[in-house]
Amino acid sequence: MKNFILTCCWCCLLVVTSAHAFDKWAGGEKLLLEGIPKNWGTTRVADEIEVNGLPILIFQVEGPQTLREAAVVIATAWASDSWKVTSKAAGHEVQVIGVRDGWLKQANLSSGVSDNGGKATQGYLSLSDLPARMKADIDTKAPVLAKHLRKPSGTVILNEVRTVDKAGESILTTMTNNFDLEQNIAFYEEDRAAEAWKLSYRRVSQEDGGTVVKFVSGANHEATYTFTRRAGQTFIVVNWVTR
Repeated sequence: MKNFILTCCWCCLLVVTSAHAFDKWAGGEKLLLEGIPKNWGTTRVADEIEVNGLPILIFQVEGPQTLREAAVVIATAWASDSWKVTSKAAGHEVQVIGVRDGWLKQANLSSGVSDNGGKATQGYLSLSDLPARMKADIDTKAPVLAKHLRKPSGTVILNEVRTVDKAGESILTTMTNNFDLEQNIAFYEEDRAAEAWKLSYRRVSQEDGGTVVKFVSGANHEATYTFTRRAGQTFIVVNWVTR
């Protein structure tokens, strides 16, 4: 899921800047699900999602068709509803993109397995306002990211995903800088200690070999930092949770 959202950073951004934009977005959920077969499962991902400060609508989907069949069904349905459709295949994934009336919607699909063991399709749908996305790409006044974090000098914010649901708010921020692993870890340990946050654990990730450090503050706040070193750069991923 995280990889899908980060992929959408460049192709599915939506900005809402006026009452008119809010009115336009009110029918977004219905617009996104048009053309999806009735026997598909659809689940909205979070109540709110922002990618790099810009809202986006995302649904998780699953259907009984094979990947090829599912991609054809969606592309055909969108095209028959006057969307300009393009499809791209990459390995075991297919991306279907539709553009119409200033809207851009996208299906990222991959192969899955049905309950009876047969082939199925799973993936995500997303919707964005194309003119607003294009404006965001050229606007020099980009949203300010990672406002809730202190950062070592020279740190670059790569992307940020904010989600809100009934469990609370989560902000996932990816950053990089030239300081080594231990310098970054020491910086954030000192930073959280200064705010009286308690160290919950420090361990090595089995997934990528990075160092994972988690801090908590009371019952409502936690922050998990993952530090990895690649090609002379340190990458820091912070999951900041408020319940």
